[in-house]
Amino acid sequence: MNLTLRQLRAFDAVAETGSFTAAAARLHLTQSALSVLVRELEREMGVQLFDRHTRRVLLSEAGRAFQPSVQRLLADLAGAVAGVTELRDKKRGLLRLAAPQLMACTLMPRVIAAYRARYPDIDVRLADTLPEHLLAGLASGEAELAVGQDAAVDPAAIERRTLFRDRHWLICPPDHPFARRRKVRWSELGPYTFIAPTRDFRQRVLPELEAEARGFLQRASTQEVSYMTTALGMVASGLGLTVCPTYSASLVRAHGLQMVRLDRPDFHREVCVYAAARRSLSPAAAGFVEILQRFAQQP
Repeated sequence: MNLTLRQLRAFDAVAETGSFTAAAARLHLTQSALSVLVRELEREMGVQLFDRHTRRVLLSEAGRAFQPSVQRLLADLAGAVAGVTELRDKKRGLLRLAAPQLMACTLMPRVIAAYRARYPDIDVRLADTLPEHLLAGLASGEAELAVGQDAAVDPAAIERRTLFRDRHWLICPPDHPFARRRKVRWSELGPYTFIAPTRDFRQRVLPELEAEARGFLQRASTQEVSYMTTALGMVASGLGLTVCPTYSASLVRAHGLQMVRLDRPDFHREVCVYAAARRSLSPAAAGFVEILQRFAQQP
């Protein structure tokens, strides 16, 4: 049996109006086109659905039995279409995000606030995580998007899009000799304890440093922590120096610390948005990426 949506809508309109003329007007069809649809439906089902009279069209016994099912089907379809339309127009939906802890407390709240101002009916859930665990949520389905610094990915599993390149700055107490400088060379950090802000920081920056500057990162006095907030707290207590990206400036200021440009070399990291490969983004996620890119283009 091959029933069409047009046939079912024609049946429903005639059943409700009791008239082929009124039903045709409701559906913006000619009366002859509507009659063809109803006859095709009756032929497919093998029963007569209407008793035709001169002034009135009445449902047959089979038509009365068929009508509630048709009405439920059309109502369910209308609800489904409305639901998808709301998702398309971002009038409802759920967006799950993942970001490293530092980004989750600096850049992401500003982006989420801008997103909610534009799409107030989207529920946004942000998971803060260790950088090395950033992409785990994409594989498990717990996050649709992940935003963080560059990481090696399998292109067959994860799609990566670069948003912007962010400079790393030296962080020191306001009374430190470096705080009054416009820029500091990596090689000048040798006498001070260095607090690596992530577990993998040294292995990322070492290849970019000259031999002279490389030595201080390899000393026993270099400490590694998992969270930037820990590094900033230690710097604020005079326990050493650290580095951080530009987008964390608000957190640096909150700790009362100073940002100084690091030179020779400049050290940048790419900030990327990640998603599962070969899977289209939901309208909610696509809208979030659009706002992320707008933030990335700001000076």
